[in-house]
Amino acid sequence: MRFELVRERLRALPWELPAPPAILTPIMRGGWPDSPDPLFPVEEHRRGRPAAVLVLLFPDAEGQARVLLTTRASSVAAHAGEVSFPGGSADPGDADPVATALREAAEEVALDPAACGLRVTGGLEVFALTVSGFRITPVVAIAERRPECRPAPEEVARIIEAPVEAFLPDAPVELEERVIRRRLIRYGVYPVAGERVWGATARMLGQLGALLAGEAAEPAAEIGAEAEAPAVASLAAAPAPAPASEPTVRPARPDDRPAIGAFLEALAPDLARDLPPASQTLLAETAAAADGKIVGLASWAPWNRPRPAADPRGFDGLDFPTGESAELTLLAVAPEVRGQGIGRRLTNAAAEAAEAAGNTRLLAWTLADAAIHPSSVAARAFFHSNGFIDLAVDRRIQARGEDRLVLSRPLWSRRRHTFE
Repeated sequence: MRFELVRERLRALPWELPAPPAILTPIMRGGWPDSPDPLFPVEEHRRGRPAAVLVLLFPDAEGQARVLLTTRASSVAAHAGEVSFPGGSADPGDADPVATALREAAEEVALDPAACGLRVTGGLEVFALTVSGFRITPVVAIAERRPECRPAPEEVARIIEAPVEAFLPDAPVELEERVIRRRLIRYGVYPVAGERVWGATARMLGQLGALLAGEAAEPAAEIGAEAEAPAVASLAAAPAPAPASEPTVRPARPDDRPAIGAFLEALAPDLARDLPPASQTLLAETAAAADGKIVGLASWAPWNRPRPAADPRGFDGLDFPTGESAELTLLAVAPEVRGQGIGRRLTNAAAEAAEAAGNTRLLAWTLADAAIHPSSVAARAFFHSNGFIDLAVDRRIQARGEDRLVLSRPLWSRRRHTFE
């Protein structure tokens, strides 16, 4: 992302900030009754010792925007070895969080605000960490020139100049687990420069990425959906000649069951015998009365539905509020009509139906490893062309031995109605 665009979007931060991606917030997967408070408690702005970090953005030699991060030294008392912003706890002489952030940046990486043309533009969400007992204020600043920094060895092991693209809404997020204070915690991480960015720093970066994306992501989601496709049937085939009449997309009826079964038996026999769950099935059929036939299918269902133990998908722990998220459980198009926009129309129809049912997102998934499954490149390209973004790669739970990628596209009209 060009630095000029970043500078313009951060020139004056909005009063209401976008939420960081939910996948970045650690959740407890197990523990004991006497487990301590959540990592991110309610009424977080009232708890913890005051601290501040500097979220500094600057141009590199090619004019691309970078954000300053550090890897903490292994000898420090708190969060040793983790990736973080320059910053720390407030001193009695600090006038405000800005003073704290700049002082700590000078101590940790020898930052000279005047030399790099630094200007503070605002702050991100303030929240508390029960793990270390801090209440953190992220101070956002723009530097007109790349800062000349050097690490203080006793505090910083490495300085990272990360591209802001690594934290935009379509940047990859991976899932990990670890035990913290006797609790099994699951959380999303950003892979950056050989490091794993998680926790408070990841949340700040995720919120920064959402802020930088601004309204730019919305036009790609005119009929929004976070779509997921456990049953996407070869979306990469070469375009075929246009049919004599454009297929009609409509909700399936009970009397369509035999035709649906025949369509899937010819296209994907496994699906014909074991259809994925559906709150609604939609079909595309040729319009001619004489030879009308099904040429595509789609279905959707709630994401947080009960799942059998044999469900191979993975993503255990990727939860959303009940009634908020739907899932594209099936998307299949006949080979002879692929490349004519039928998959797009079916996906949009499923998105509209899921939105009408009260959902604010539609999720989709595909295989993540293109080297093993080249077809996943086409599936991922299809979703991206329809407004989806990568949400998470689950590398811990391997469905059928394969990593899975979840994609997401918001239902924009529903979101505007709800929050504006």
